[in-house]
This record gives sequence, structure tokens and C-alpha cells, in this order.
Amino acid sequence: MQAQKWEQHLLDWPESERLKAVVYLEVPKLEHCYTMPGIKSDVPLEDMLANKANELLQKTIVRPSVPPNQDGLRELIVVKFSGFQMLGNLRAAVNLTTKLLTDLGQGYGMAGQPSMNTFQTFELWACRFQLLMALKLYNLLSDELLAFEELDAPDLYIQYYPQAYGVDKGTLVPFSLRLVHAESLRFTPYPWAAIKRIDALEDNVRRVIEYEKENSSDEAIKAWELRLVAVQKLRARTLYFLKEYNLCMMLYSRIMSKEEDEEKKMSLRFLLARIAAIVGDERNFLHFLKNLSYDTNDKGTVYLHRALKSVFYGQYNKALETISSSGLQPEDARLWNNAAVCMLYSGRLSDALNIYEKCYDIPNEPLLVNLVSVNELTSRDLKQKKVSIFGENVEKLSDMFDPSMFKLSS
Repeated sequence: MQAQKWEQHLLDWPESERLKAVVYLEVPKLEHCYTMPGIKSDVPLEDMLANKANELLQKTIVRPSVPPNQDGLRELIVVKFSGFQMLGNLRAAVNLTTKLLTDLGQGYGMAGQPSMNTFQTFELWACRFQLLMALKLYNLLSDELLAFEELDAPDLYIQYYPQAYGVDKGTLVPFSLRLVHAESLRFTPYPWAAIKRIDALEDNVRRVIEYEKENSSDEAIKAWELRLVAVQKLRARTLYFLKEYNLCMMLYSRIMSKEEDEEKKMSLRFLLARIAAIVGDERNFLHFLKNLSYDTNDKGTVYLHRALKSVFYGQYNKALETISSSGLQPEDARLWNNAAVCMLYSGRLSDALNIYEKCYDIPNEPLLVNLVSVNELTSRDLKQKKVSIFGENVEKLSDMFDPSMFKLSS
């Protein structure tokens, strides 16, 4: 099996010392299995939302039926609702990765046992790890990543399998897996260790870029430069998590200064403004919101950040005027949610409740949490009201939602 020619440059990766130690011997030793992953839990992830609907409302929630393959996995991860794409049934997707990896010999109980590593198995692991991170199942993520060590084992390289891949060289490991592998350490007791992995990842990406400049097309160089930006954004996210706010903002500013796409540059400006607001950095907050232009495809975001400036100074009525002047669209839950929050802080509880109950088509977690919270302030028959909100929305929500956000037990 050979990688498709057009994507060969995406498989380039510096050879590790561990690889060199076995493939460049006079008689290469290519029989050993170094990387032996396996599923670490034999308990399927529950659909807690569907279970609660059955318990509380005697209602059966029908989830999508998909083929048990990678196409089915993609269908579960992204669903369409009212014409919009949104994150889908991620818990079901994790369960499907369990089945697919089990079928390939890397299921429960197989960690530490030899199995065949292929492009397909690594793609499935990369997908599974991203799902576990999205669902915040960090302990399981860390346990299952242990088998991959530092992603430098000989059997992670194409050249370790000359009978299968001929003279091709490169890595079997998807770049998305490398990103998760580096970031996962910030959810452990040693979050600073993530920076060390990010350092190594960035160093390797820069080495590949130098190689591409000498041997490949502009397209290949551009692809790897985008990957470098992804690593730098990962570093900035991790620095924010570690409360290194100045370093985080400096790095995001550097990324923004090199960004050529105006929409992406605008998004980074807004991100920097929000970080500055969170840490109370008035000077940088005003700097990044200076001269906002409506000449963008996402005018709602511009209005939202103009309103944020008023919120920063406690001017909630002015913020509400800014949001209202945007011509609120039913599908823009961000604007509706922020408008309602401004009403709350202005003492207009009933108006805020009216927005939460009527003015959105696609429910999302912040909106629903706020809807429940406002009802706690206004409703007399609170228990029944929460059950009613749950019943009205449960069929619109994917299995990644936690029913506890409805506070049904209180």
C-alpha cells in the first residue's frame, strides 16, 4: 500500500534515533513490534441524555444509524440541524472507534500485545483521541496514549516496512495525532510537560519545512507552514492554560502579524481582545478593538466585540444597543445570548427570559444553561419548568450534552 502521490509530502518526517538504530544496520532488524496500543476500557460510553429522556419523559431518542466504518464515523461526528452543521454524537463515535479498532486487533486487552500498525489504525486512534479530548475524558486519553510513548518508535515509520511500502519514506502517524499527543499532557498533574513536547514537535516541523524548501513544491511548503502555525497556536493555548498570559498574547500577536488572510487575522484580533478583557489588560483590550471594520463576512462577530467594549466598562445598556443594531438573526445564538446577558445585568429579567425561550433555532450549551439559570430566578414551579425545557430540547441535542446542565434534580 503506497501513499497517494499528491499527499506524499504530508508524510515527511525526520527520522528518529530509534529508527536509525535499527534500519541502518548491515542487516536491518525489522521484525519487532514496538508500538502496541489497545483500548483501555470495555465499558461503552452511555448516551446520558437519551437515558434521562427515557427515565423522565418515557421518551425514546432515536440516534442516527450509520455504517460501521470510517464513513459512518464521519457521519456521527458532524450532523446537520436546520441546515447548519454542528458537532454530532461524539459518544457514539467513540464507541464506534472501539469497534473498529477491536476488529483490527487493537481492542480491549490488546495494549502491550503485538498487532499490525497501519495508516488506517493510526487514523482511527487520532480520531478517537480527538473525540476523548472533546468529551474531556482525559484519564482514558492519557492511559491509551501511553502505548505511543514519544511517537519516535521505529514501527511508526514507513521505511520500517520495505516489503509493504517499497522505498517510500515518511511517517504513518497523522499530524492530528501528534497535536493531541503534545496537548494531552496539560490535562495531567504535569501540565508544563506539554511545553516540552510542543518544543520537540515545532522543531521537527521546522526541519520538515527546510527539507521541503530544497526538495518540494510551493504547495508542500505552504502545507507545512500551516502545520507550523497549528503548533504555534497549540503553544499559545497551552500558555494560556498555564496562566502565562503575557507570553500567550505575545505569541498570538506574532502569529497575527504573519497572517495574510484578513478574516483569520480579524479572528485573532478578537481572540486577543477577549484574552485581554479576561485578564483585565485595558491597554491591550482597547488596542485590539481599535478601528474595527464591518467589511467582513462575519459582521455579527464585529458587533459582538464592539458590545464587549461596553461590557468591559459595565455599560450594559450601551452594549445591548450595539447588539440590537446588528439586525439580530435567529441563527446567531452568540448575539442572542449576549443580548440576554446584557438584559440580565440591566435588571430586565423577563425580557432576557423571552429571548432565551423564543429567539433561537439551534440550542447550544451556554444558551440552555442560561435559560435554566434565568428560570431559577423567575419561575415559581421551577421543577416542572426545568422538565419542560428539557423535553422541548432533548431531541435537538446530540449525545455529547450532559443532562445535568438542566439541573433536573434540584
